[in-house]
Amino acid sequence: MVAIFIFSFMAASMATIYSTAHRHMLQNYRGNAVKSTLLLGMRAIQNNLSAATRLDSPAFGAQGNVLDFATNVDRLTGCYPVNLAAAAVTRPAWHHFCLGNDTALPGTQALFYHTANLPVSNIPCGQAGSPVWNGVYPVPPGSCGLNMGGQTVLKLSQHVVPPLPGQSIFSRRSAERINDSATVRVRLRSFWDASARGMAASQRDVDFSLDTVIAASVSRP
Repeated sequence: MVAIFIFSFMAASMATIYSTAHRHMLQNYRGNAVKSTLLLGMRAIQNNLSAATRLDSPAFGAQGNVLDFATNVDRLTGCYPVNLAAAAVTRPAWHHFCLGNDTALPGTQALFYHTANLPVSNIPCGQAGSPVWNGVYPVPPGSCGLNMGGQTVLKLSQHVVPPLPGQSIFSRRSAERINDSATVRVRLRSFWDASARGMAASQRDVDFSLDTVIAASVSRP
């Protein structure tokens, strides 16, 4: 009887230890996954925006959950390439970052990236015959994250939510300490809600944020 009691006690203890370790392992894995995807999203924005020569949305003095800009395209006229020598590396292209519904995880939103290169041209801006882009970002409202012909569409970060009530992901407002027309404040926040996933009893929420100001190559007016 004593041996059975000791064995039962040890078995219960081992089960508790295993359950606790497994729960912590899942929590750490989920936290790392959330952080990794958010870092990926911020890195994609930073790498592309730093090369932008035209910045369209949000407007200077405004904020929003859509970021529109172009690379190697003239800010005023829309002609391209601005720099023919750099066109092989920094292609004339439009870039669109947006917050949209994540169909893989119903009830959540994700950060998506749409982009496409503009038709190749060997005639630079300032010369007769250089092409002009019409400034249209072909991602209609409600289409964020949907595959459309001629575009590369990527899902960068999952479980993305607005930073705080009244705040958007992208801001060019003076209230956000943005007084330079060529800079954008980017605030990414990912919130994994344990209760919404039916795991409130065994898992904790994961709430991770990144906040940075990125300067583009846009010429100042």
